[in-house]
Amino acid sequence: MKVIFVGAGASGIVGAISYKRNHPTDDVLIIEHLDAPLKKLLATGNGKCNLANTKLDLNKYSHPDFVKDILREYDYESFFDSILVKTKATGELVYPVSETAVSVRNALIRETERLGIKINCSEKFLDYRKVNNCYEVITDKDKYVVEKLYLAGSLCSTNNLGSDGSILNVIRQHGYKIKEPLPGLCPIVTKENTKILDGIRNKSEVSLYQNSKLIHKEKGEVLFKKNGVSGIVIFNISELIARSENKADKIVIDLLPEYEESELKNYWQNHSFNGFLQAFLHPTIIKYLNNRFSTNEEIFDAIKRLEFTFKEAYGFDFAQVSVGGVDLSMVDAHLESAKEKNVYLLGELLDIDGPCGGYNLTWAFASAIHATK
Repeated sequence: MKVIFVGAGASGIVGAISYKRNHPTDDVLIIEHLDAPLKKLLATGNGKCNLANTKLDLNKYSHPDFVKDILREYDYESFFDSILVKTKATGELVYPVSETAVSVRNALIRETERLGIKINCSEKFLDYRKVNNCYEVITDKDKYVVEKLYLAGSLCSTNNLGSDGSILNVIRQHGYKIKEPLPGLCPIVTKENTKILDGIRNKSEVSLYQNSKLIHKEKGEVLFKKNGVSGIVIFNISELIARSENKADKIVIDLLPEYEESELKNYWQNHSFNGFLQAFLHPTIIKYLNNRFSTNEEIFDAIKRLEFTFKEAYGFDFAQVSVGGVDLSMVDAHLESAKEKNVYLLGELLDIDGPCGGYNLTWAFASAIHATK
């Protein structure tokens, strides 16, 4: 049997390895439009490759019921041990012991070479069509006839690393229902002016409200930017905003989450208000609060409830994931197309996304292994 994987990213490479292990006599080819495989993998976890999470919460995925069986059968330690990558946990985040994504990339490539899997780089996937019981795969360089086709290309996030979304145009022409991708896990532009705060970091508790209803609350470092907010906690909120239809979202920041309001009020009552501010807040934050609010009471309230209004996401250049993709009704439980026999869709192509912390790489790896058993 001849098989093609479109896309030499995380799901394409792992899928090809898994398939070849299960079908060692089959001829497996990977097509990649970039000049090298696994470029996006090198950027994950700030280059350290956060490849899993020891406390994976399935409810944090966009469609937990769909992913639960696939993720529960996936054993990241077993897979990475099989390619000679030793892992370690830092808190709940799992990294290679080497603490570099280069080690993971190199190990995956070595395994494709050991198994005899060919990777054609700098070759763009253009289309495919049914020919008898096979598929003719058309690229800008050649045509291939295969019995099975695995679509594992990336969508639009971090398009500076090759995610141009072009594979969606091909899939769309074949009649698949698609939820148009939006940028997720990225900074947020706010309607309120934050220019003076650009570059300031503050350990905060951040809440997301939609129609006055609390949707999400999380502690983490907020990085203020000249036109909005960033940081992992903001990234996770941006993903939830992208999933929702309501874009009139309020982001509420508690600048001093480790202190009860009563403690702060007591300190204020025993000191001058300026002395209170100087004791607890960064000077630039104090300046911002004084510029934005008129009275001491308003400033005090804002310390625990500083509101920002979502305007827009930063965009795909700054996004770690694409929120959206091929509708899950288009595949069965094995990730085979409901429209076309022996066509499979993996990883990022499907309308599945999760927060920061190894969730999205876990889905890429697990979906690839599941679909190639």
